[in-house]
Amino acid sequence: MKTDIIIIGAGPTGLMAACQLARYGVNFIIVDRKSQPTAESRAMLITARSLEIYQQMGVSQTVIEQGKYIQNLSIFINGKEKVAFAIGKAGEGLTDFPDMQVFEQSRNEELLNGVLIEQDHPVWWNTEFISLHQQSDHVTVQLKRNGTNEAITINAKYLIACDGAKSKVRHLLNCKFEGGTYESRFFVADTRIKWTQPPNQVIAAPSKINFCAFFPMYGDDNYRVLGTIPKCFKNKEDFSFKDLETLIKTTTQIPLSFENVNWFATYQLHCRCTDRFKAGRCFLAGDAAHIHSPAGGQGMNTGLQDAYNLSWKLAMVLQNNAGEKLLDSYHLERYPFARWLLKFTDRIFALMTSSNWIISWLRTNLAPLLINKLVNKRATGVKLFKMFSQIWYAYRTSPLSLHTSKQKLQFKAGDRFPYVLTLIDNKLQSCYHLLTEPKFHLVIIGQEVNAEENNLNLSELKSIIKVIYLTSSKEWESLGIKQRLYILVRPDSYMAMVSDHLDQKIIQGYFDRLF
Repeated sequence: MKTDIIIIGAGPTGLMAACQLARYGVNFIIVDRKSQPTAESRAMLITARSLEIYQQMGVSQTVIEQGKYIQNLSIFINGKEKVAFAIGKAGEGLTDFPDMQVFEQSRNEELLNGVLIEQDHPVWWNTEFISLHQQSDHVTVQLKRNGTNEAITINAKYLIACDGAKSKVRHLLNCKFEGGTYESRFFVADTRIKWTQPPNQVIAAPSKINFCAFFPMYGDDNYRVLGTIPKCFKNKEDFSFKDLETLIKTTTQIPLSFENVNWFATYQLHCRCTDRFKAGRCFLAGDAAHIHSPAGGQGMNTGLQDAYNLSWKLAMVLQNNAGEKLLDSYHLERYPFARWLLKFTDRIFALMTSSNWIISWLRTNLAPLLINKLVNKRATGVKLFKMFSQIWYAYRTSPLSLHTSKQKLQFKAGDRFPYVLTLIDNKLQSCYHLLTEPKFHLVIIGQEVNAEENNLNLSELKSIIKVIYLTSSKEWESLGIKQRLYILVRPDSYMAMVSDHLDQKIIQGYFDRLF
């Protein structure tokens, strides 16, 4: 059997890759040895950047309606609220999704799986990946379905490995996965809690001996509880959440009662990253490429961004709109972010969970004072939102980014497209509502068509470029635009080229680079 792409793993990353490839009309097969999407909630937060992908796909409203809006973040020490941070709408004016949203991994998988079913691209469930062999022009994959011994051979032009932290694909490709393992063990539980705390609030409760946090989930009084397992449980392998209840109540000192527990698990956390996101005709994405602590809710969202970045590039190559060299940019763009993310989450996690007495004292005494001074300042709130929502990240050093404008702009090629409101269908909306087609968008900001555009012939590129004209406005001027500006926007809403002038040679020259 032949296909263009085979995707190993149907978690959020694999499902997103499949949904994106389906948008481009690419032929693919996605397999997973599970029988259906994940039932456990697992990852919790969905970031603004991920919601912008869902908006482009036309399903963001489902997330908003079925998710849980987080309004406040509080830090409790010894039962007393030491930090109260109003994070609701912290990203106002930065994105169409200015708040933090809980939308569990299980719901993400249900949503994306539903999109694939609607598009007649069902996942091959109960299908186990066995082996792979790379040729110069394809990858041969061996699969086994429904627990039988009958092998299925698939010849694909490319392979995307989304098979998690223990990735068999990564192992067979001999890709390094360097890093470390946290000393402490951790627990996670989905519970129903009876207490007097307000809804839509995340509560962190560090103590001298452990760390515990509570995240609101969909429905009334439903919470995700997670934290470190104290040393007194070090030699215990078989214990339940019931065994931890008294300890949680004693260390947090927050009056509460657990009504029931829907899911409980313990685990060891790792902090690792592969040395190659691309190995021949195979690509690693999500947990198969990088794993880290859950601090900041970045894991699932980073996997979604990996898939989003890779899919449009594969589509362009397969549809002969770019050369294979384009695929090298996947590692060049996503690897640096993964390395930064590992360091970022590791530092946060160390502060929250370390048993070192100095860090423990800082965590319970000095840190709350410093955080209180900073978090309620608008500038700090904006900075934190940009960071945790992943809208700050840019590809300025990417070979796909070309900035030639001489204007003093507040953005450069490689950045995410600016968030600016404009009149669309007689309604004031963000420009992101115009960037929904699976292709490049040439955004021309100015008053009227000029001679340069009259001489511009995009007929050969019309299948991959949509032209959008926007009139100048005070918002654009505040970003430094003083004269006509041409912005070529990638299919993933990052700016590929920013120029004061545009002619056939410039636009054709850029796309010649992709070949």
